[in-house]
Amino acid sequence: MKHFNLYHKFALTMILLGLLPMLLLATFIANKMIRDYSRALSAQYDQASEYVLSSMESVFDNYNTISKMPYFYNMGVGNGADSYLSFDHFRKILTGEEYEAESMETDRQRDMQGFLQYLQSVDNYINSVHVLADQENGQRLSFHYSVYNTFFSNEGKFEELVSYEGLDRENKNLILIPPHTTAYYYGEPEQVFTIARNYFDLRGSVGHTPYVATIFIDVDLKRIEKIFQSVDFVSNEQIYVVDEDGKCFYSNDEEVIGSNLTQKLQEIQKDKNWFVVSSDGKKYGLSVYICMDAGVAFSNIRNMQRLMYGCIFLSILLLFAGSFYFSDRLTKPMQRLVNQMKKVGKGNFDIEIPVQSSDEIGTLAESFNEMSRELKKYIDQSYLAQIRQNEAELTALKSQIYPHFLYNTLEIIRMTALEDEEKSKVPEMIEALSQQIHYIIGPMQDLVPLEQEIDIVRKYVYLLNCRISGKVKLMVNAQGASMIQVPKLILQPLVENAYVHGIKPKQGSGSIMIEAHRKEDTLEISVMDNGVGMDQDSIDKILQLLQGDAPGIKNQYNWQSIGLKNVHDRIRYLYGEEYGIQITSTVGVGTMISVILPWNTEEKGENPDDKDDIGG
Repeated sequence: MKHFNLYHKFALTMILLGLLPMLLLATFIANKMIRDYSRALSAQYDQASEYVLSSMESVFDNYNTISKMPYFYNMGVGNGADSYLSFDHFRKILTGEEYEAESMETDRQRDMQGFLQYLQSVDNYINSVHVLADQENGQRLSFHYSVYNTFFSNEGKFEELVSYEGLDRENKNLILIPPHTTAYYYGEPEQVFTIARNYFDLRGSVGHTPYVATIFIDVDLKRIEKIFQSVDFVSNEQIYVVDEDGKCFYSNDEEVIGSNLTQKLQEIQKDKNWFVVSSDGKKYGLSVYICMDAGVAFSNIRNMQRLMYGCIFLSILLLFAGSFYFSDRLTKPMQRLVNQMKKVGKGNFDIEIPVQSSDEIGTLAESFNEMSRELKKYIDQSYLAQIRQNEAELTALKSQIYPHFLYNTLEIIRMTALEDEEKSKVPEMIEALSQQIHYIIGPMQDLVPLEQEIDIVRKYVYLLNCRISGKVKLMVNAQGASMIQVPKLILQPLVENAYVHGIKPKQGSGSIMIEAHRKEDTLEISVMDNGVGMDQDSIDKILQLLQGDAPGIKNQYNWQSIGLKNVHDRIRYLYGEEYGIQITSTVGVGTMISVILPWNTEEKGENPDDKDDIGG
């Protein structure tokens, strides 16, 4: 590194501290995106699979209700007369009870066809309805009806597809038969799944209801397909709905519908290259599997990751190439500029950098020379002069308020010493005065906590009450005053003004209240008295005083309102023309003098944005 110039070091630093962390960051971000996307995708497919299961169960609940219709079928048997035992009509049709012998077969066939037709009309997706019953003589009754396929062709094929011989005839629940084709009808076979329900003779005693027949309802597989169409899948997933035996009840891959997928699903779930989400339904024993190739699922993120790697590698090559080309053109002029800036930092403003080009380096050198000249001019003519002027003005204000304050306080102690024969209060008053003198000694620009300002006011009111037998009551409402910074000695002159010009002329007792609260970015401290108040002419005189250059209002004996003017001028010098004193007064009610300051708290204090600091 010692043999590399500044720009080469910069290039290497950018690679080591910038591009390499970017490379690690790109890897981290891509992997995190994959994890987050995987969780989001899993949550989305969990929700989708639960929705599909819930929708399928709702569909099966509907067909479950439809399959119970034989128990409520009330069409008359024989001569068409109604019967009070409506639940038994279906059995009577099957057994031929109440039919005339010579027309029984024709009438029974007619009534059963009417029932099956009625059953199919309940739902548009029902393809066909079948009834199989074994009679006591060993013969098997079969009835078939379909509005879409008129001719039933193969009884054996139907019994094979619905597994009638292996059917549990004691099962009283809904039976789901996996999808198959309607190959037992003439014409183009259609894909259906079958709902089956055993019908029992309810006339027997409780617990003894003999099996009578089984109803089979073929439902178009599009009814299940419609559920999946309502879900927003990406389109490259493999979707499987399987029963408890692993037979595929539905899939977007039509070739596997009806086949056993147990082994295939086990292999997919073990394969890390597949993203699999599954949900199990307990009501009808169906499970939904949504499978997606992980490479396809996260291909966009991986492509973005490869693009970021390529951009970072290209940036490294370009940075190396640019570092060698621009080294001599940038490093040397920059070093020369740095050396001259060090001289300016030491106070030498009489230097200039030779302008050797018209490019950015030349412009920078010319701007530096202009800055150096202007900075020297500003410091010589403006900055130092302004500082001296402000210091002189603040010193003059300080020299005004200190004698005024001491004179008034000493006068109170003197009058107390003359009137108090035992002289018991004088030592305490002198101690309070000494504390005030110790407080005001120091630079006028010092900021102090508002709490200290209020404490000095309390000592002043104590001295005042020693003279006038406690006729002044001081109240303070300034929560959080220890955290608020204000200029020193701004409240005592206002309290003194409230007593002298407000309470004292009443020839009685009075109250003074100090209240501080925040208004947006300003602090407002109000000193209110319940004295005689002022008319508008008096207020105008004080406002004219605050705007003018006189130190106070001159009467035939001395100056008045010196402290008020002093506080106003100091605040404006410290913070600007928009801050200072505001006055409102009503004759016979009292006067309120408000000090407007910028909001300011200690750095170690509470949050300055917390308006509750001062109860505001």
